[in-house]
Amino acid sequence: MLLPSNPLHRFIYGALTLLAIIVVIQSFTEPRAPKPKPLVPEVSCRGEALLVDYPYDGSYLEPWACEIQCEDGIQRYILYSNGKASQCEEVPGCLDWGEDNGELCIPPMTSGAE
Repeated sequence: MLLPSNPLHRFIYGALTLLAIIVVIQSFTEPRAPKPKPLVPEVSCRGEALLVDYPYDGSYLEPWACEIQCEDGIQRYILYSNGKASQCEEVPGCLDWGEDNGELCIPPMTSGAE
């Protein structure tokens, strides 16, 4: 193989070679990204059901369903149109906690049927 004679070309050739070596080394030494945990509900839902007309798809959803807890202080969980459920934040909080954290819960009506 012919090496470049121009100093600029040599520098570029050397920099690209070094970059390629670093990428190869990192591909063997960098830890793999953790696998996302499966969306399998492990705990029973607590509180009253908030029925919504949209399905749960594993991501942040709109609108803010648990907001009603801020007003009345009653613990709730979200029951989606596809039968999945996620827990609202513990009262006095009112965030869509389960939805935001990708955690499902088992609604009381299906806790023994699966």
